[in-house]
Amino acid sequence: MPFYKLNAVLGITAGLVVWHLSRRWRGSPARVVTFGLAFQILASFQISLAETAMPFMDDLLIRGHSAVAMWITMFVLVAPVPYRRALPVALLSALMVPLAMALNIGVRGHAPPSLSIWALWCAAPFLMAILATTLAKSIYQMGQELEQAKKLGSYQLLEQLGQGGMGAVWRAQHRYLARSAAVKLIHARGQNVEQIQRRFEREAQAIARLECPHTVSIYDFGLTPEGQLYFAMELIRGLDLDQLVRRFGPQGGARVRHILLGCLRSLEEAHAAGLVHRDIKPSNILLGRLGLDYDFVKVVDFGLVKVAAEEGATQITMDQQALGTPAYMAPEVATGDTQAIDGRADLYSLGCVAYWLLTGRPVFEGPSPMAVALKHVSEVVVAPSQVSELPIDKGLEAVLLSLLEKNPAVRPASARLVREALEKLELGAWDNQLARDWWEAHMPGLAKGE
Repeated sequence: MPFYKLNAVLGITAGLVVWHLSRRWRGSPARVVTFGLAFQILASFQISLAETAMPFMDDLLIRGHSAVAMWITMFVLVAPVPYRRALPVALLSALMVPLAMALNIGVRGHAPPSLSIWALWCAAPFLMAILATTLAKSIYQMGQELEQAKKLGSYQLLEQLGQGGMGAVWRAQHRYLARSAAVKLIHARGQNVEQIQRRFEREAQAIARLECPHTVSIYDFGLTPEGQLYFAMELIRGLDLDQLVRRFGPQGGARVRHILLGCLRSLEEAHAAGLVHRDIKPSNILLGRLGLDYDFVKVVDFGLVKVAAEEGATQITMDQQALGTPAYMAPEVATGDTQAIDGRADLYSLGCVAYWLLTGRPVFEGPSPMAVALKHVSEVVVAPSQVSELPIDKGLEAVLLSLLEKNPAVRPASARLVREALEKLELGAWDNQLARDWWEAHMPGLAKGE
């Protein structure tokens, strides 16, 4: 096999070996980087061997520049290596240029070129070894600073999951325990950070008292050096009710009852503790897998929670923050009668969620959020059976419409009463086996815990 073909085959083989080892040793990034640096030097030598296989002619002073210079630049900018390691490896890679050139002269019998040609041919790799590693040093330091900025207490932020008016939610990993979490960063824009911190401390303490498995658990709470508040909560792998209906359409009565019962158990405990959620809506109710339980319901985002019936209690919400979402807003919330807001406002919102699950439509629609909010105050609710393409049990519909009464005094007085009414209905089964079958058919990755 000709020399240049053998050299190319060896170079490609070495690259494939490094690629294979990088996949095999994903858990040992330091080892992968070490082999990568060795590959940088080896590839520099092979590139230079191929480039200098032909003799240099004194009358051809300008031959171009060695491709090793570009190889060094690319490698040091891509590989996450500290400067103290990157510079020596880059200089060794540049040294491969005169070494390969000398080897071709000695082995292949080429006439030695003049010193000017040696200098011109070798200058670019050594120059880029210094300049590129200096630039890479700054990039590496910025990357380290970014990683440090993503550390909140014991948690490392990994991936942003969503963005809302009050902040962003990230998937995070505990740095010492094998536990994932959802970290919510809360922006206190132009406000007194200490005041906001006290409010959210009260919220965290209030929610931490809740033990219902259908209520999201809070792991940690703190303040970043930049003044951002954050919560570390359990990470629920699944989908919310908004995604459920948009992707799979209206749901059957048995499954809707199962979902409502989970929500009611969460709200029942919260209301008994004097907490009002005030932002019950499809995107704040998640379905996921918990252990061997499928379709497990979790109520999340108590960001607008109100603490009531407690000495010195104050409502916990951001100044000028809308109290809820118009499409799921109770009439007393829409009119701003904050003194009248109690657990029955959450029950009204839950009725709106049930309407969405059964019909795929909100209770009211309008050209603006204000118009929708006003319809909750004044317009009569159209029975879901009149707009749904699927049959709806009369008993389930009656419970739903009782939740959507305009006057709080006419609604069910507690989540317990609603739960008991739903449990008496004969809607067919939606057990764990049916839920598992649904998840394996429609969400196989999540069903397997991936």
